Amino acid sequence: MLEPLISQLKALFAGTGFTPRDGRSLQDLDASIRSAAFTVRTAQAALAKAKAEQAMDRKRLRQLNGAIEDLENRARNALLKGAEQLAREAAEAIAVQEDEKAALEASINSFDQDLLSLTDHLHRTQARLRALKRGERTAEVREQIHKAHSLGTGAGQSALSRAEEQLEEISEHQERNQLADREFAELCPAEKPGALIEKLADAGCGAPVRTQAEDVLARLKSDMPLMIQNQH
Repeated sequence: MLEPLISQLKALFAGTGFTPRDGRSLQDLDASIRSAAFTVRTAQAALAKAKAEQAMDRKRLRQLNGAIEDLENRARNALLKGAEQLAREAAEAIAVQEDEKAALEASINSFDQDLLSLTDHLHRTQARLRALKRGERTAEVREQIHKAHSLGTGAGQSALSRAEEQLEEISEHQERNQLADREFAELCPAEKPGALIEKLADAGCGAPVRTQAEDVLARLKSDMPLMIQNQH
């Protein structure tokens, strides 16, 4: 009953689904790993089914042992009571069940060895698949770093070069606008006499047009003697 399942499992493990294809692109590698992962999942399911079948056979073996023991006790009872024919029938049934028991024990013992081998093979295959997935992640990172490193190299302008040129153009344009604003203000002082007066006052030419912090502080200090006198 289990021979076809054993052959199926061995075929799964012996398959080429675990080896990446010759393609060097990340897309090909991803496809190969997906195929390998599917094969591993299929093998896991088949192995689980095989172990379940083995558990059922062990249960059947326990049932046979119980039935044989029961029949033997009943056959002895029949012999004690002189029921020779009944004892013979029980003996014939015991003989059939013992043959079935022997065949089942042989099958279970043989399949135990296969299961050990297949389980070990599956574990090693799963380890290889995990290593492949780690390698794929490393390859993806390297690919992205290579793309970033290659920006600005090669024929033609890269996106990075264009971005740098655009930033430089924007900075130059802003600088030109600022210079133009200052030059315009210098050329038109008559249109803004207030600004010119403020500029002259800040340079100490004439009375200040804005209240200075130093002036406020001096005024506060001058008020101190009067405040002290009023308190007395």
